[in-house]
Order: sequence, then structure tokens, then C-alpha cells
Amino acid sequence: MPNIAKVIKEEISRISRHEAKVAVTPIRKPTIRLRRDVADLKARLATLEKAHKELQALMAKCQAAMPAPTTEAEEKGWISGKGVKSLRKRLGLSQGEFAKLVGVTGNAVYQWESKASMLKLRAKTKASVFAVRGIGAKEAKQRLAVMEPVKPAKKATSKPTRRGKAKRK
Repeated sequence: MPNIAKVIKEEISRISRHEAKVAVTPIRKPTIRLRRDVADLKARLATLEKAHKELQALMAKCQAAMPAPTTEAEEKGWISGKGVKSLRKRLGLSQGEFAKLVGVTGNAVYQWESKASMLKLRAKTKASVFAVRGIGAKEAKQRLAVMEPVKPAKKATSKPTRRGKAKRK
């Protein structure tokens, strides 16, 4: 009888293996595909983390090279018309050139210089004037040379005819 028990055990084992194989077969391919996708994602993550570290190092290097942010003294500092005029004279610039360097109109510089008290300027303009304070005459001339001259747009003109009506071009 031991042979029959052995044969039945083997048959049960074979059938159970077959049933397990049949049950696992439908999920085998998706599982393999998912494992491959996970491996690809891990590789992409590793390259992205490496690129992130490189960019952080580059950012740190750029921030170290940038000038220090303005101090509170500069932000709270004030500018008078007399100060603007003396700065412009020290740089050896005309009102138009100084205006171009600061990023305002020549008329604005004229108005600034005519005021004796503290000037009320926008933050951007104030920062530009403070930035110009820190340069010399040579550098100011170089910056102006780099800037492109602004050409005024041509206006359409009309010529009067004999009858007094304007003739358009």
C-alpha cells in the first residue's frame, strides 16, 4: 500500500503545481512589465537627482559670484537733487546720458536736479541710481557705449496743397 499512497501524493502534487501555474500565468506578464517599468523609473530618478545636484552646485556658484543684495542703509538711503547733480558731474555725463544710464528720461533728471529736498523715487529707479553711485566715470562711459541708441519713430507729415488742403503721403 505504500506505493499507492506515494502515487496519490505525487499526483496531488502534480495537479496542484498545474493549478498554481494556471492561476499565476495571467499575472506573470504584467508583473514582468511592471518590474521593468520600476527599474526604468529608478534609473530616470537617479539621473534626475544627479542633474539636480549639478544644478544646485551651479546655482550656489552663481549666487556666490553675484553682488551682495542691497543693505538696509541703501534701501532707506535718500537722494536729493543736489546729490544727483554732483553724481552726474562726477561721472562727467550730460543729463541725457545720465538718464539713459539710470533708465529714465532726460526731463526726469532735469526735474530731480531742480528739487532741493529728498526725491521720492520708485524702488527700481532708486536702485538704479544707487547702482550708478558705485561706478566710475570710465565704467559709466563703457556702459553707455554698450547701450544701443534709441531712434525716434518718423511721423507721417502732410504737405499743404494750393487749395489749402493737406495732401497725405
